[in-house]
Amino acid sequence: MQDISPAPRLLVVAHGTTSAVGSATTARLVAAVAAARPSVPVDLCFLDVIGPRLADALDGSCAPTVVVPLLLSTGYHVLTDMPAVVAGRPDVRLAPHLGPHPLLADVLADRLAAAREHEPASTVLVGAGSSRPEAAAELATAADLLAQRVGRPVTALTMADDLAAALAHLPAPVEVATYLLAEGQFVSTLRAAAAGRATVAEPIGVHPALVSLVWARFDSAAD
Repeated sequence: MQDISPAPRLLVVAHGTTSAVGSATTARLVAAVAAARPSVPVDLCFLDVIGPRLADALDGSCAPTVVVPLLLSTGYHVLTDMPAVVAGRPDVRLAPHLGPHPLLADVLADRLAAAREHEPASTVLVGAGSSRPEAAAELATAADLLAQRVGRPVTALTMADDLAAALAHLPAPVEVATYLLAEGQFVSTLRAAAAGRATVAEPIGVHPALVSLVWARFDSAAD
């Protein structure tokens, strides 16, 4: 008999932030994702800070669902939190998190080009950071992908590093690719550390390549 089960919906899960600008960016990104494939229902939920939370979004629907995390790197939410929420739900599939990926390198390169005032002597990629070695390896891969994209070496740093000192010791002019999805405390802290030392590009935000990546993660899990 032909399988007539309904196609899954896309449930985008973001971390959540108290930043109104960051929340607005997430909402615009999810709207762009939905507009790219109108035939698929798209919903948004969060892991922390604000609601609805992932468990509530799953409890409130009986439709087959693919959960795509709006997270750039591995960590507690990827390895423990989300798998625990999804466990025991046969109609729910959890897609991989976003990074590292060549499409993200495309976005980062575009953000650098938009912020660039002078040809840089040094390019830096700054991510949130994590105590997990897997996250450090992913950030290094993201820096390598960006280096291939821009044609020069890229130094990987995290928010746990002494950014002001690290940026001050690099050959100037220095440009910083912001490996963060949206405005928030990390972005504000990065700009403060870079003031007078480097040009900081905008965070990843809403970009066609990121929309494509979300759907690629959806398709890989749905298949």
